Amino acid sequence: MNRILITGCSGFIGSRLAIQAKQAGHDVVASAREPSDVLVRELGMPVTALDVLQPIQMENENKAIDAIVHCATANDILSRNFEAGVNLSVYGTRNILEFAVKTGIKRIIFVSTLQVYGTELSGEIAEDTPVYCQSPYGLNHFYGEELCRMYSRTHGLDTVLLRPSNIYGVPDVSTVNRDTLVPACFVKEAVQTGAITLRSSGRQQRNFISTNEVADACLHLLSNFPQGCEVVNLGSNWLCEIREIAEITKQIYFERYSKQLPINVLADEPKLANRFTIKSRLSPLRSTEEESRQFMADVISQLFFNFNHEKEIPHANN
Repeated sequence: MNRILITGCSGFIGSRLAIQAKQAGHDVVASAREPSDVLVRELGMPVTALDVLQPIQMENENKAIDAIVHCATANDILSRNFEAGVNLSVYGTRNILEFAVKTGIKRIIFVSTLQVYGTELSGEIAEDTPVYCQSPYGLNHFYGEELCRMYSRTHGLDTVLLRPSNIYGVPDVSTVNRDTLVPACFVKEAVQTGAITLRSSGRQQRNFISTNEVADACLHLLSNFPQGCEVVNLGSNWLCEIREIAEITKQIYFERYSKQLPINVLADEPKLANRFTIKSRLSPLRSTEEESRQFMADVISQLFFNFNHEKEIPHANN
């Protein structure tokens, strides 16, 4: 059993990891910038106040921490504000690493993104593929990765740079609002308008991985921690076009509400799907394509259930 400090437990990945780590028997120190009674109740554990933008003290923490999983990094929304994204990625990560050095914590997992390789991937993406940032989101995570590399060299920390593909799932806590991401954006639009709009051809391919799988990968790494600074790609065996996710959403909408869901395609670009594969040392842990597709359908069904508690399904023609 490890004692794990998890940052960003009010977020998409941190909340899921905290819950699964506790279920796996780990001693979890869940942290968030602004913990609340609601967050404590939803996570089912105490939550420590920790603002990574400030020097970290945690003066009341007397028991030794074995590892840190740093999930409080800049998401795609925060990254639209360049200064805010850089502050969190650079100063926030530096404060975590300084805390680790000061307290003797030797193991760090930095949750990065596969987008450090680019926004439209093609070919084989291996863990030694050169970085090719094309967005502030990818760049912010690369900045954080470089800090981890430096501290690994200068202070002997064992660090994992975890690069997951497109993450999806059912939020565990009410502080998570990621309805800009596929498939939640499709479900939200279906509930609110009775249609789905694709502003592209929908032929672009993505690799989707669930928050559950990301958490499982973190727990596996914590039990089999590599030495030095290592990159770990994280993806599923399921490569699909965006329009396939829209079609799955349409099918579940009909099964649930007996109503047709139009999919409006507004463009014909890209004309061809981008093809890529993700190589990873954790590939043996991957689910099959069919298991991944079924889990996506299960998540979409649960998202419809959640949204339906807030919005009425609009009238649509059968």
